[in-house]
Amino acid sequence: MSLDDLKQQRAITKKNISRIKTVIGANAKGEGKSLSAAELKCRLGILDSYFKQILSVQNKIENIDPDDNGRADIEDLYCYINSQIQHQLVEDGHNTTFAESSFAIAVPSNKLPRLKLPSFNGKYSEYKNFINSFKQIIDREHGLSNIEKFNHLLNCLHGHALETVKAFQVTNENYPKALERLKTRYDNSTLIFMENISTLFDLPDVSKPSSGQLRSLVDNVSALYSSLQSLGSPTDIITILVNLTKNYRNMVILSRAPNVFVPSVPNLIIISHNVNALRT
Repeated sequence: MSLDDLKQQRAITKKNISRIKTVIGANAKGEGKSLSAAELKCRLGILDSYFKQILSVQNKIENIDPDDNGRADIEDLYCYINSQIQHQLVEDGHNTTFAESSFAIAVPSNKLPRLKLPSFNGKYSEYKNFINSFKQIIDREHGLSNIEKFNHLLNCLHGHALETVKAFQVTNENYPKALERLKTRYDNSTLIFMENISTLFDLPDVSKPSSGQLRSLVDNVSALYSSLQSLGSPTDIITILVNLTKNYRNMVILSRAPNVFVPSVPNLIIISHNVNALRT
């Protein structure tokens, strides 16, 4: 990326940070929509995300042009906005108005703990859980611009998943394209099905009749089987499990692994009913 491209990216990110400054300033003056504590904290999280992004760009600029003096302005702007948000959060905690109190029961979500953003590293079987949580927390938040949502998305992705979308420039237009790229890459029922099957046979072996280990095995198998039911018919699942179980048990016999207990799928039902009998 050229120096001009980097400076343009810095300018765009700085403009987004300045927009947060405008919103926070208006809230301090009582102009426009009043921001709740939850909204202020959300803005603070977005500010931190932008700050990390712009510092990364600034480092690249300074590698090309050591005399660039943009860092001081960025740091001053961030510190000012951060302190303003922190100050308003303190005031919000000590000055609850009658109107806010009267709606405390009607809007209990303000009392709920802040949801942690999900993460995704490219494991097919975890894609649906990730994208459903991300859309619930970030994508459906009407107060966020697409650029802000895109930055949250990038912060949630790791490994191969991040590689899938990192070539996109962070723009409003590219945010839905990045989501569609992830969907095309990871919303693959066949690969999700086979990965769940693989996970099933990667479960730890039970080497002795332990109630805790057996309960853990049954719980994990039950959860995986329920996931498989949403992806394939019971006949498909049983056919694959029976074939793989035969091969897996043969591998155990050939390896002569000592004291390894490998239950067949039908026997898991019996195990589930008798696990509690082992508890003391």
